[in-house]
Amino acid sequence: MEFTPKRRLLAAIRGEETDHVPFSPFLAYYFDFLSEDVQKKGQLAYLQEMGADPLLRGFISAYTRRQRECSVTEKTEGNKRYVTTRTPKGDLHSVYTYVSEANTWFLTEHPVKGIEDFPAAMAYYQDMEIVENIREANRQIDLLGEEGLHIALIGADMKSAYQHLMEHMIGTENLIYLTMDYPDEIRELVDVIAEKNRKTVEYTAESKIEACLSWEDSSTTNLSPSLYEEYIAPEIASWNRMLHEAGKIYVQHACGHIKDLLLPIANQGVTAIESISPPPTGNVTLEESVKVLPANVGLIGGIEPVQFLNDSVDQLLEYVDSVCSCMKGRGFVLANSDSCPPGVEYEKFVKIARFVKERSF
Repeated sequence: MEFTPKRRLLAAIRGEETDHVPFSPFLAYYFDFLSEDVQKKGQLAYLQEMGADPLLRGFISAYTRRQRECSVTEKTEGNKRYVTTRTPKGDLHSVYTYVSEANTWFLTEHPVKGIEDFPAAMAYYQDMEIVENIREANRQIDLLGEEGLHIALIGADMKSAYQHLMEHMIGTENLIYLTMDYPDEIRELVDVIAEKNRKTVEYTAESKIEACLSWEDSSTTNLSPSLYEEYIAPEIASWNRMLHEAGKIYVQHACGHIKDLLLPIANQGVTAIESISPPPTGNVTLEESVKVLPANVGLIGGIEPVQFLNDSVDQLLEYVDSVCSCMKGRGFVLANSDSCPPGVEYEKFVKIARFVKERSF
């Protein structure tokens, strides 16, 4: 059987037989520091030129979102961006700080400070409308064809409801306190956001999209396994039921410390876990993961970002060989995990891509 990049990636993620292990590096951050000419050509061309199998994470979705009454205004002063969200129940204020070394705006003041901001947060999500964008998603799928695989986004804010509150609305420490002090109010807010998320999954199920993910950033550095199983796992399990009925797969982006979340994530019905990483970025190796995970859960990742930057080509190839041996017989796509340091030499991409194609099983 002759494999196209798309068919190879789908088969590898599902744990089916392929001609070789696909290699598709995650270019987050790295690509932003390349020359303007390279960026204009796009990540697809860059991945093809190095010989990788293009796995395009989060570039498309089958929906858009809009607010009916609420509005958002921004004001930038130096490296600070001040965002005001106006709702019928009050205003929410957040602050972002720009860090040039990372070329990223970081959220440094969350909009929900305490229980007094809950009415405004509720009003914002009740006002939100999820709008289908299926035709455009299908166009992008057809445009890519067999040249690679789109893993489309789901989720109104690209995450499960509770994870979104943790990262974007309330913040880790404050959310834990509020969850303990105001569980009913937290549950009500989670349910409102989850209903919007569900609509994004419904539109995805109706589209030509074959694989999707949310930027869960799952990690026990943020929350305990018990909180994960109470607030996040049920929502993602419901997504998987809907997607499986439509013949589609869900891949969970879990870029942090997930050693104690492996089984809860697997029990949600996921097809694969993406951006799995050994220390220091993550806290579990692929070898440790396969001893815990059911055989039907694939893995995408394995190369830790610092290792990708610091190891020589020969060291990386030796590591890749051992990882591929460890993952033989189950779903696996080789990648660096979560992001790529700007200093990684292009030669490393090319040599790894060539190595996995020539490597015999």
